[in-house]
Amino acid sequence: MRYQQDLQVALRDRYRRLVVAGYATLGQEIQLVTSWIGDQPALRGILEEAERVEPGLDFDTWEKSLTVSQIFSWASQTEAGRATLAWKLLRRIADNPADTARDAVLGYATRITRTSSADDTARAFAQMVLSPLFDFLIEQIGAQGSVLYVLERYVRRVEWFERDDLYQRYQADRQNGEAVYDLDLRKFLFSEGINMPFSQAKSASGLSDVLTDLDTGDPFIGEVKLFDADNHGKRELATGVNQATQYAQDWGKSTGYLVIINLSGRPLELPTDGPEGAWPSWVDLSRVRVYLIAVRALPTPTASQQGKPRPVSVTREDLINPDT
Repeated sequence: MRYQQDLQVALRDRYRRLVVAGYATLGQEIQLVTSWIGDQPALRGILEEAERVEPGLDFDTWEKSLTVSQIFSWASQTEAGRATLAWKLLRRIADNPADTARDAVLGYATRITRTSSADDTARAFAQMVLSPLFDFLIEQIGAQGSVLYVLERYVRRVEWFERDDLYQRYQADRQNGEAVYDLDLRKFLFSEGINMPFSQAKSASGLSDVLTDLDTGDPFIGEVKLFDADNHGKRELATGVNQATQYAQDWGKSTGYLVIINLSGRPLELPTDGPEGAWPSWVDLSRVRVYLIAVRALPTPTASQQGKPRPVSVTREDLINPDT
């Protein structure tokens, strides 16, 4: 959750720098912010996904209209399309040297704004053309954070209140044990306001364990896997990561979730492509980010009776290679 919040704060700060830069330094600020956005895997994923929303957008024609028309309009029908156009324009400007980039902005802005000073023209351009990009990114990052917040609540719900009951149901039908936890997660997501089907949804890669919000065109893709370090081991976790990645690609998404039901009684040490110590861990594969949500699901003695912890270390190679 902290990563998403920090990213939103950083986006607001980067946008503020563009607005207050003024004509003299705007070209350099555009180069810096374009480079920074391109270095953020989460933002790259959002923008790659946004570009698929309106695949027929004619950026070149729209960009040319900015230099000849005195009436500004967007050549898109969606917020994702608008963000795509603004991002492409930002990159085109940033490809120039700083001075040329600054003059390019003024060339666009003087046609579509009604201000007299160069600084005011640059500021009006940032507010009119670039703000939809930053608003879109902040909103999308917030949506990801909301999903993670719900999943964090699910972890606490199981570990604090439902662990014994779920484990008893699992023991009563071990052959279908994964389905016990899968159904419980479905019910919880539904109760938290996430619209979801009650049956697995089929994509080109097969059946996803949890696939929600299909009728809104914005599916939340999740896999549920058991881990007991014995019959259900690291290979199944790798299978879950692979499945979540493939389902996300099938539905044109950049984010998937692997919920790990840890029945080993031992803490899991999971790898991450993100900041060290941030929750949750994640891995980036084939332009898809898969979040790893571990749930301690085995009833255990009190802390004083558990003895010395023996963590299970899971490497990135364990997760990306099912044959390891």
